[in-house]
Amino acid sequence: MSRTLWHMTLFGLVLLLANTLPLTGQQYGSSTEIVGGGGGSAFADQLPQSGARVVEVQINAGNYVDSVQIVLALPDGRSFTAPRHGGSGGSRNTFRLDSGEYIVGISGRCGDYIDSIQFQTNRRESQLYGGSGGGRDYQISVPADNQVVGFTGRAGIYLDAVGLVFSPISALQTSQAQIAGGRGGSPFTDPGMAGGARIVEIRIRSGERIDAVQAVYALPDGRRVEGPQHGGRGGKASVFQLDSDEYVTAISGRCGDQVDSLVIQTNKRTSQRFGGRGGRQDYRIEVPSGSLAAGFTGRAGEYIDAIGLTYVPVSNPSRRFQIPRP
Repeated sequence: MSRTLWHMTLFGLVLLLANTLPLTGQQYGSSTEIVGGGGGSAFADQLPQSGARVVEVQINAGNYVDSVQIVLALPDGRSFTAPRHGGSGGSRNTFRLDSGEYIVGISGRCGDYIDSIQFQTNRRESQLYGGSGGGRDYQISVPADNQVVGFTGRAGIYLDAVGLVFSPISALQTSQAQIAGGRGGSPFTDPGMAGGARIVEIRIRSGERIDAVQAVYALPDGRRVEGPQHGGRGGKASVFQLDSDEYVTAISGRCGDQVDSLVIQTNKRTSQRFGGRGGRQDYRIEVPSGSLAAGFTGRAGEYIDAIGLTYVPVSNPSRRFQIPRP
């Protein structure tokens, strides 16, 4: 073989390997060991964006764990559904995480496949998904000050082997107040504000309950940016506008399976009550002292099922956020 032909062949092999081998490093986060069998094909979840966090795990399971799949909330308010790993058999289950909750480990039993799986979070344990078989117990935990952002392992018709992809909590967590309401709908979180931006308008759709909420921001250069609308298109549209030296300090109202009513408190006044008079209980969510409301978090579908606030630390909200209205 000539030297030129040898170099061309070697270059082709390098290109082939570059296109077929899985990527590593920060794009996927760090990975734990994997447990289970050697069947199926290898996989590793990709973290799509810094600041993403797991809000839901979807599990298909019967006598074995057929598949796992994560749903991430992105900093810009969108959700991202990672690929499903495994087959479509078994019963469909969903493990939803609350605001401020994150997965720290998994456990169960395994053999040639993953027979069962259970999730441990910083607050609780999930139910056990899958069957009672398996040759041995397993338990996988991520290092302290880290949280799960995906799965790694092997899968075919079933989930053959599983491990965890993780990233530091400090790089991923946003500050959020507790949420009030039900567990229906899909999770959402408004994106973090650019430096110097503030909420200047809150748009609400409501009737007998709160149909939708949306924050509008003013940037330091005078431009306005609309945050994503959360919820449906029903109800009457209302707008609560904030003055140039005004900021949200709390929200309150009544809730049950959905958020029935919403009242916005600022450093200067209290809004009208949006929504109806129903709901099983009162709620009130306050922004901590030394912080500024940055948007909404919660769950939504046709209505606002649950609501909370996100916030960022500031030294003096009343002096820092004074942007004239255009």
